[in-house]
Amino acid sequence: MTYAILWDLDGTLADTTDLHFLSWQEVLTQEGIDHSYEEFMDSFGRSNAEILPIIYGTELPRQEIARISDAKEAAFRRLARGKTVALPGVRDWLARFHAAGVPQTISSSAPMANIMVMVDALGIADYFWALVSGFPLPKGKPHPDIFLRSAAAVKVAPSACVVFEDSIHGVEAARRAGMGCVALGERMVAALPTIVADGLGTPIVAVNSLADLSWEQFVSLTQPG
Repeated sequence: MTYAILWDLDGTLADTTDLHFLSWQEVLTQEGIDHSYEEFMDSFGRSNAEILPIIYGTELPRQEIARISDAKEAAFRRLARGKTVALPGVRDWLARFHAAGVPQTISSSAPMANIMVMVDALGIADYFWALVSGFPLPKGKPHPDIFLRSAAAVKVAPSACVVFEDSIHGVEAARRAGMGCVALGERMVAALPTIVADGLGTPIVAVNSLADLSWEQFVSLTQPG
């Protein structure tokens, strides 16, 4: 069976969660807004256009969303240069799929400028057939658009794609796209019973980290039916 691997970036390939929190804090402090880590994690993985009305508790003009979002992403890129670290198991799995000729994409909600900074910092550009940013899409995760666009980019059917994700919103997006999913992190392991109760029926495996994922678990996501 021909399949493709669609990688989320932040929190999946690279340990950037705290860098995103710090960049939001920096910008929101200048705006006079308190934003806790718990509030940040509740919306992590969604687009800035969806996050900002949640933070402010009201709809914002498009220009205001763009202004704050641009400032946040510039702060993130400044913090991320030289501080982006691959998570355990990432390089082994990237190399394994690459050696087998499996199409791989980065499918991230981040702006393309952020993706390029992190890919360059990690030195992993050669592994990917396509870099796909969901930033310009009208609907971010949990809508499936970014993963459907990624599947089209590598000319593989959605049902033959496996998504690697670390957020609830990203996992939901993958399942709504009809794709198998590796859900990463302790929060995903704890949430697995709730996730599989969503009625979508697509295959999913949850592990604490990629270093814990077995080949047999991965293969179970690529089997039809």
